[in-house]
Amino acid sequence: MRTSHDALPRWRWTRLVAGAALTLGWLAGPGAAHAAGTFVSWRDCRVDGAQWALNEGHGCQSTITDVAFYPGFELASPIDSVLAMELVIDVDVAALALPAWWRMDPGQCNADGWAADAAPSITCPQAWAGQGVAAVQGWLPSTPGGSPRHGRLLVAAASVPGTLASLEANTPYTACRVILRGQNVLACEGCTTPACLVFNSVIIRRLLAGGGEQEIVVSGPILAAGDRITWQGGTGADCQAVPVRAATWGAVKALFR
Repeated sequence: MRTSHDALPRWRWTRLVAGAALTLGWLAGPGAAHAAGTFVSWRDCRVDGAQWALNEGHGCQSTITDVAFYPGFELASPIDSVLAMELVIDVDVAALALPAWWRMDPGQCNADGWAADAAPSITCPQAWAGQGVAAVQGWLPSTPGGSPRHGRLLVAAASVPGTLASLEANTPYTACRVILRGQNVLACEGCTTPACLVFNSVIIRRLLAGGGEQEIVVSGPILAAGDRITWQGGTGADCQAVPVRAATWGAVKALFR
């Protein structure tokens, strides 16, 4: 369901999301009532009847093979006037350090190896009801915890200018689509290195009727291990090495300052 909001400035979405990140906080009370949990899967939304997958990994021989996963969430109570979301996805590889193909930060072998958009999954409703945008905001090697085998992906999604989203309770929504690009598989060593990806947390930002904004934090899987997927089987990667922590959002704040 979409709602219009004539008072919302005609910002570009990138400016909207960047500004939203400057005032991140951890709210008790009203925000807590909305939290339920997260889920993630390759190919489709992770619900019964969908063609989703826990593991993905092509042969690393084609530079035109992209694969996508869908971070999603459910809420315990409805939310209206949603304008933006900020997602954290953590990666641990089965190696002493991120290999060249997993170095997707600027200037490295596989720079721009991540992409994101607001394309819907096959099965679940998209949070933005077709009126959203999304983009990768950063890839942070050695995060969290300073481990060289870790990387953190930051993704921002938002409603298009002039609209806000309404989210129902107990409905599995996808926040966006995240694409792991097949580029540079021949030039950068490490595409075949197993990895575990954990959908760490999402902040949902909404406008309040009386003015101001509210941040609603959703983290932790709805079902056991439902917040993680693997690449190339994941053998040797440690999903437990990137647990959800409230402090992880400091990296998001630092990125947007």
